[in-house]
Amino acid sequence: MVQENQPDQQTEREAIAWFTRMNGRPSRVDRQNFEDWRKTPVHAAAYERVSSLWSSAGGLGASLGYADRSAIGAHLKRIEELRRRRSGKKAGASILSVLLALGAFGWLWLERPHFLQDMRADHVAARGEQRSITLPDGSTVLLDADSAVTVDMTDKERRVGLLRGTAYFEVQPSSIPFIVDAANGHSRVLGTAFDISVTQEGANVTLARGSLQVSLNDAQTSVVLKPGESVAYGDKGLGAVGSVEISDAMAWREGRLVFNNMRLSDVLAQIERNREGRIVLIGEALAERRVSGSLLLADTDAALDAVQSIAGFQMQKLGSRLVIIR
Repeated sequence: MVQENQPDQQTEREAIAWFTRMNGRPSRVDRQNFEDWRKTPVHAAAYERVSSLWSSAGGLGASLGYADRSAIGAHLKRIEELRRRRSGKKAGASILSVLLALGAFGWLWLERPHFLQDMRADHVAARGEQRSITLPDGSTVLLDADSAVTVDMTDKERRVGLLRGTAYFEVQPSSIPFIVDAANGHSRVLGTAFDISVTQEGANVTLARGSLQVSLNDAQTSVVLKPGESVAYGDKGLGAVGSVEISDAMAWREGRLVFNNMRLSDVLAQIERNREGRIVLIGEALAERRVSGSLLLADTDAALDAVQSIAGFQMQKLGSRLVIIR
């Protein structure tokens, strides 16, 4: 007989995905979504079970987030130690459970870090691809690689949520407001062309033509952009409006990344969105290093080599899917 709070397979998969995400580098939105998900008792029970299983491996659970800094190798060494120390059927079953959990966590961390987010999205562009979407009102959205959006169209409001990545919008004129939510703010238009990028710090909005009002969700502060202007916002508030070169700011539509005084971590995140696997950056000082340049994203290995020559970091490639930068 199945207990009331006994998680099913789908719930356990979600719990594994949340455990992986929350022990990595969750954003503010991730943390809020996780708390909402965990309010359901069966979800909380599934998460606790996953956490306990991982911890039963003698401390592996505490180091899952550390995988972003040690290339997972430490986990495998711990598994080998457990194999030598433990004997008998009970120990064998425990190790097998840990191995299965490690395999699931490792696969999600490496290949599907946005598994739960993709389940919520209406449209997703895979890594290394751009995807064009025509909305019910005739507006179009071009998603950059590894980007995801939700869409909610009514007769009172046209609303798109940019969950991650970058999107370029060509909005059809209408009396019905068109609003794009991203991070902790939103952009409101009636007819215009612009792009929005979700970053580690918040979001960045660039206007190509028309008029665009950018506001924070929890404040009255807002700015109105003119063509060729950009503004960034995040937990620290709404930034200053600045002028940009549209062809450079939107070069991603042609498979190029043009960056000027950009955080190294943001440059690497853009490269990661165009390749399989993960790029792990170790060290906050290195992550905050400012770099400038131009890259073609079709060959991400060449792009990484180019950034290495600019920033001067050490790079180790573990197979074709994991890159460690320190």
